[in-house]
Amino acid sequence: MFRDRRFLVCCAAISLLNGGGCSHLMETRAIEQFAVSLDKQDLDKLRGSSSSAFADRALRTSEAMEDLKILNLPDGKTSVVEVEEVNDKRRRVTVQVGEKKREVFYELQKNSDGRWVVDEVYLRQKHQGVEVYKSVSEQMDLLLTVREFLTAWQGADREAALAATSETLRAELEKLPPSYLASLTSRVTSGRPKSGTQRPRASLDEKTAVVRLPRLDGETLLTLEMQDGEWKVTDIGVSTSNEEEMIPSVYKQALAVNACTKFLQAFELEDKDALREMATPAFFEGSLAVGQLRRVSLPSPQLSEHRMKVKLQSSRADFILENDFQIVQMNMRREDAEQLDQPPRFSVADVTIYDMATRQEMRLSALFTAQAMLDIFAQSLANRDLTHLRHSSTRDFSTRVWQQLNDESLESLPLTIFATPEYQVVETQFQGSLTRIVVDQGGQRLTYLMREEGGRFYVDDVLWTLPGRPESMKVTMELLVPVHRFASAIAAGRDASHQQTALTQLQKTCSADFNRMVWQQTSFVPNNGYSADTFLRTELTSVVQTDKHVTLQFGNAEFGARVQLAREYEHWTVDDIELIAGETTADRLGLKKTLRVALAEGQARPPAGYRRVDSEVIPAKAETIVEIPDKGDPFAEIGPVDNASETSRQPAESRAPRKVMHDTDVIPIPTQSNTNPASPARTTVGE
Repeated sequence: MFRDRRFLVCCAAISLLNGGGCSHLMETRAIEQFAVSLDKQDLDKLRGSSSSAFADRALRTSEAMEDLKILNLPDGKTSVVEVEEVNDKRRRVTVQVGEKKREVFYELQKNSDGRWVVDEVYLRQKHQGVEVYKSVSEQMDLLLTVREFLTAWQGADREAALAATSETLRAELEKLPPSYLASLTSRVTSGRPKSGTQRPRASLDEKTAVVRLPRLDGETLLTLEMQDGEWKVTDIGVSTSNEEEMIPSVYKQALAVNACTKFLQAFELEDKDALREMATPAFFEGSLAVGQLRRVSLPSPQLSEHRMKVKLQSSRADFILENDFQIVQMNMRREDAEQLDQPPRFSVADVTIYDMATRQEMRLSALFTAQAMLDIFAQSLANRDLTHLRHSSTRDFSTRVWQQLNDESLESLPLTIFATPEYQVVETQFQGSLTRIVVDQGGQRLTYLMREEGGRFYVDDVLWTLPGRPESMKVTMELLVPVHRFASAIAAGRDASHQQTALTQLQKTCSADFNRMVWQQTSFVPNNGYSADTFLRTELTSVVQTDKHVTLQFGNAEFGARVQLAREYEHWTVDDIELIAGETTADRLGLKKTLRVALAEGQARPPAGYRRVDSEVIPAKAETIVEIPDKGDPFAEIGPVDNASETSRQPAESRAPRKVMHDTDVIPIPTQSNTNPASPARTTVGE
């Protein structure tokens, strides 16, 4: 091919001489020598027929001949069309090659020896319908830069690898842990076909270029930029069907990795100011800010003992740091900058640790948020702070228990084991959105169930082992709430001025059957001496539960109560109560039946001071004082008492003060007594 071209170039030279072009014989001979050396693949002679500038850019490596083939220089018949004299030492020669007469432009330069040599070659190309002239030295410089880059990245010389990159890319690569940089360079250069079959495809503008390098599975994409007369790699992408080997952007991946290691360093130093900058606001405020960082050990920022895998996505980056003992997963959120020339920002959104030995999965957001919320819950329970109990509990726990109480009624619940907020963590178990924290508190082994809601963890239940009670605190409290509300309403019903409030509370607390038989049949709370609240304040001793019914046993065979609860409209309601004042049948009274009979027979008596006028309940002006008998049937009715005579018989010091109640939706439950009354007979009458 090049021999024919040499012959034609010689003919063209003769033609020029015959036409008066004798002065251009040396220039034509220079093109002939260049073409012959190129045809023979003789790199040394090709350099000899080239200027030092062209040789340094386009022929500087032993692989230059391979890369010249990639440019696909035209071949065929060659004829010199025009020689332009730029000056005494510079010529521009236009040559047509092949049947299509493709034009090739040579720039010749006279060297220090007075010989004409090739200083540049331009190829005419069409790009998107526009004709452009591509410099061969510029294209060769790009291809050789890519080859040098790959060679440097395949070697162990870190400095050589970084020297081929732009300042921006180098600044991020230099921060990477050495082990990860070595892994990254290996992934970029691996999977390449043999040298003879590798044909990169390049597209370049004046200052930017993109080179596609084939891989055995996919391709490597290099983005380069001309900086100070040299091509520098600004980014690298690896496209492959193997997701673990895919790298959308080495630059952005380096940014993410550096954000990850910076977070690890701040965590190791317990530098919360730095962590605030490296974490998302939700993760920092809801977890790291309140967490005790020393409780957790994360990998070293130098990754000396962990292998790192990174999966870069459009809006996030996922990290896996793994060794033989644990797997640490870090999820980072990616936020692109508003300006296109600014890098994206990566922030840690959560960290998950998987222990290989125990097979437990632990999320830092779960650990720190759960422990902080547990502290608030334990302190609030010890202080009987209902507001913070509601805020530190799940919606389910709060709805079923805490929303059913007020500050006064909370005091009556049997929660003495929570009198002190201090606890000692024994074990923490992570199960996704549920975290179990086992503690020693109040002389008991308790398990707090922390459940995630809206990105934070709240107390959903407390598991305990207490005789006569369900394992769940939530279930136990939910069963006790209607009982205590019933007791509070009975106590309030002894006040003539609180009949409507007390009846409303009883109707909300009792079953439909209890309401139909008793509370809907009366405009007052019968005050026949059945002081049910006193019996219900004894200790809970057993719970027997089915899907729709529950039997609660309070006290013992000598004194207490048996309460039947029914499930209605997703709530437990009081269906009946048996008051126990002894072991015999005569010492036991079914409250629902007894009140129904009393109302039906007109024997139900209103509280002292109550009178009804035109369906309105108003208290009597004179206060009624009822004598408490020392002996007799604990369930005996107290007959009508004349106010004046009764007052005159009762000593002044024995008169019980009236308890003033306020009409509220939730009636305060009187404070629970830990001891039974001295005699059942003295508990049968209210105030």
